[in-house]
Amino acid sequence: MLNISYMMLVILLVLSLVILLFFNEYVYRPLRRIIAAAEQYALGNMHYRIPVEREDELGYLSASLGYMAETIARSEDDQKKFIANVSHDFRSPLTSIRGFLTAMLDGTIPAEMHEKYLQIVLNETDRLTKLTNSLLTLNNLNTRGMLLQKSTFDINECLRNVAASFEQVCRSRDIRFRLVLSGSVLYTEADREKIQQVIYNLVDNAVKFCPTGGALGLTIREAQKKIYVSVSNDGPTIPPEELPLVFDRFHKLDKSRSENRDGWGLGLYIVKTIVCSHGENISVTSRDGRTEFTFTMPLVI
Repeated sequence: MLNISYMMLVILLVLSLVILLFFNEYVYRPLRRIIAAAEQYALGNMHYRIPVEREDELGYLSASLGYMAETIARSEDDQKKFIANVSHDFRSPLTSIRGFLTAMLDGTIPAEMHEKYLQIVLNETDRLTKLTNSLLTLNNLNTRGMLLQKSTFDINECLRNVAASFEQVCRSRDIRFRLVLSGSVLYTEADREKIQQVIYNLVDNAVKFCPTGGALGLTIREAQKKIYVSVSNDGPTIPPEELPLVFDRFHKLDKSRSENRDGWGLGLYIVKTIVCSHGENISVTSRDGRTEFTFTMPLVI
C-alpha cells in the first residue's frame, strides 16, 4: 500500500509539473506579453507589436489590442497631417496678405495699382473663409453627428445657384461649364443646405483639377424613383489604387495633378458623410482623362 501511495504521489507530482509547465507556456507567458504591450501602449508606443499569434481567447485579445493600437496610431498620424496642413494652408494666404498690405503702405506698390492688389487680398480672405468653414463642418461632424433638417425643394435650383457661384472662376480659366437639368423643376426631400454644400464641394473639386481650357459638367437625371447628380471634369485620370481612398478624411491626391493646391482633403470626406447620412450613395469613376462623381437623391413626385 505504501508503494502504491508513493507511486500515486510521484504521478501527481509529475502531472502537477506538466500542468504547471503547460500553464506557464500557454497562459502565463502570453499574458505577460499582452501586459507588456499594454504598458507600451500606455507610454505612447502605438507601433509595438504583440508577439502572440494564436487562435484562442488570448489570441483574440492580442489581436484586439493590436487593432486598437493601429487605429490610435492612424488617428495620431491623421492629427499630425491635419496640423501640418492647417499650418501650411493658413500661413500661405496670411503671408500673401501681409506682403501686399505692407507693400501698399510703404509705397512699393503705387496707388494706381492698389485696386488690383486689394482684389488679390480679398481673394485670399475668401480662401481663408472657405478653409475655416471646412474645419468647422468637420468639427460638427465629429462632435454631434449629422443633424438633418429635411424639406421638399427643387434640386434644379441648387444646381443653378452652384453653377452661378463658379461662373467667374471658370471664365477666368477658360473652362467650359456645361449645366444639364432635368425639366424646369425636380423635387427631392433632403436637407437643402447640406445638399447644396455637397454639390458645391464636388464642383469646387472638379474646378480644382480641371486644366485651363478644359470642360466641366454638372448634370442631373431621374431614373427608377431616384435622382442622379453627376459632376465631371477633364484632367489627369485618378489611378485605380487611389479611387477607394478619395473619400477618406485628409486624403489628398498628388498635388502635381492640380493647378490649385489648396485644401485639407476634407471636401470629399464631408460630401460622402452628408450623402450617406441621407441614406444615399456616391461613387466615382475615372478613365481616359475624365473623372465623374455621381450621387443619388430620392425623387419626390
